[in-house]
Amino acid sequence: MERAAFAERIRLQLTSRYRGANVEVDSARFALHVTGSGLDLMLPLAPLFHACERQPDRVPALIGEYVASVEHQLTPQPAVALSTSRLLWCVRNDRFLGSHGRVADLLRAPVGADMSAFVAEELPGSIMRGVPRDEWTSIGMSDEDTRRIAGANTAERFEPLVARIARTDRIPADGWRVASDPLFQGSVLMAPRVLAALAERAGGDVLLGVPDRGTVLALPAALPSADRFQRRVLKEWREAMNPCSREVLITDGQQVRAVSRRSRTSGPVVLPWLAE
Repeated sequence: MERAAFAERIRLQLTSRYRGANVEVDSARFALHVTGSGLDLMLPLAPLFHACERQPDRVPALIGEYVASVEHQLTPQPAVALSTSRLLWCVRNDRFLGSHGRVADLLRAPVGADMSAFVAEELPGSIMRGVPRDEWTSIGMSDEDTRRIAGANTAERFEPLVARIARTDRIPADGWRVASDPLFQGSVLMAPRVLAALAERAGGDVLLGVPDRGTVLALPAALPSADRFQRRVLKEWREAMNPCSREVLITDGQQVRAVSRRSRTSGPVVLPWLAE
């Protein structure tokens, strides 16, 4: 199956179904760039392409399911007033952020490796949007106010996870897999109490991976299976419907830093609130 022809096939499917959208193939990213009224998003094609390769007898069905699954993303949302109670840190890879039309207007924070966090607003219908600076300044909020509110909301969202980690009787040999939040699961990396709970329960450093925007993998670095963790993250990233990062991070409960590959080294990244 040739990638260019595959991308064009999906482009035509989306164009015929969603006539208000302009769909272009981004060959470099192997993705579709969709623009239109209230729309500016990138749809990765690699997960669907690999699924079709694995199941050639289901190609039409897989494509049909994919086209239907992106409907909520291709439906322009009416403008609504900014709700500070819906502000959260959202973790995505830097390539995703680079495709955002107003990336310079977003409030961002480095996470580690190729991942960054930005302040987003959660909207009804499992949709989120990056919030540009003029929206919070227009209601009298500063960058620091926005950062503080997003941090508090993110911490509250994942507070139940802190108790669940502490109650764990036994750490599975392959660690933890958290996949209960399809849009904001990676935001646990911006929740200090979750990181601290993982490190405390593990009794030391914890490896972290966000192969899909809705999946976080965590494994105590001292376990024998730790040497296979990179391969596990890479496998899930390749198969993800919404891939985030193939990189591996490590935390001691206070800092998050990238795990070096053989070809590079990475220094520690101190989370903003821990540096204060």
